[in-house]
Amino acid sequence: MLHKMSRLKGAHIEAKDGEIGHIDDFLIEEGGLTVRYMVVDTSNWIGGKWVAISPTLIRKIDWEDLKVQVDVTRDALKNSPELESMDVPTHELVPFVFI
Repeated sequence: MLHKMSRLKGAHIEAKDGEIGHIDDFLIEEGGLTVRYMVVDTSNWIGGKWVAISPTLIRKIDWEDLKVQVDVTRDALKNSPELESMDVPTHELVPFVFI
């Protein structure tokens, strides 16, 4: 079954050991249009940090309840670099546009 990515915007993200935030956006490669990261807003959990999570870490998507389970711990995400400090050239990545 096919699903729109726009349905995942706002979906809750659950790490192996608990909820960490929600999907705020996606980063895709401009040339290949490959989704490279989910931008996750963790402001309700650790106070205003956006992290980038690779879609390869997705274990399960619950489309009915809009929850995404990822194969990473809360502690690993808490200690990960913030989106703004990642070594990702912004000219090579563009935000996914929801239509």
